[in-house]
Amino acid sequence: MYQNFLREALERKACFSAGIEVKRPLDVLPESTEVKVLLLGDWGSGSVEQKNIAVKTAITCDQLGCDLVLMLGDNYIQHGVENLQDPQFQEKFEEVYTQKVPFYPVLGNHDLQGNWRAQVEYTNHSDRWTMPDSNYDFIGGPVQFIGINTSCTICSLWNLLRPRTTAWRVVFGHRPIVTQGRHRGMNWLEKIFLRSSSAQLYCCGHNHILEHCRIGDLDQITSGGGGSPLENDKGRTYSNAEFLHPNHGYVWTHFTQDVMLARFFDQNGEEIYQFSKNQNGS
Repeated sequence: MYQNFLREALERKACFSAGIEVKRPLDVLPESTEVKVLLLGDWGSGSVEQKNIAVKTAITCDQLGCDLVLMLGDNYIQHGVENLQDPQFQEKFEEVYTQKVPFYPVLGNHDLQGNWRAQVEYTNHSDRWTMPDSNYDFIGGPVQFIGINTSCTICSLWNLLRPRTTAWRVVFGHRPIVTQGRHRGMNWLEKIFLRSSSAQLYCCGHNHILEHCRIGDLDQITSGGGGSPLENDKGRTYSNAEFLHPNHGYVWTHFTQDVMLARFFDQNGEEIYQFSKNQNGS
């Protein structure tokens, strides 16, 4: 009985591999020396705010270029999806976002209230949605991207200790490491793994804000302003926070072999902040 209970608990948190075979390549421009990436989290509300942000991201991508999109969890608010036929796939994703590029989602806590395996399996039913498992990685230009399930980090953090073979390593998940938002960050063990991962950037959502924090040599971008309701009345302070926008918005990034540039845009599509990072950490 206890074993069944444990297995069901681990299944609810997506601690197991979905075990599907993806029918298309995962990598994007693997031979390129640059890649342009949109960061968008906490988006799947179906609200007017989500649709507004979607329009603004499309304009930014048209103007600046976009090779892929990282979707940072809470993809379908409030309770995930029921199955592959769930209309939310069309109503909150396919019909809302117009960029003709791969979208790489990770699971958020709200997604785990539904059928998380259906979100993985949807990869083989969409030309753009690309989530081959609850934890996965792929190459985009000079970057290795590692998507992790932050609701079951015990099954994902070990992968972060592999040697880096690309100019950049970006880890993306739902929960932040540290944050000024109302939802707390990771525990001490998770922080150790992330800081030991040879990643230069961690991208997340969970808090419905835009935020930039520095954690030693690691930069963290929170891009959780994709359209879910704002709940930022219970924030906190963090001494190494560089920027905070407690409203809807999104982040656009550009990686070359030597430099990463991040540009933050508000709910009106106006740029409000940017920072850059060199390979030497400056």
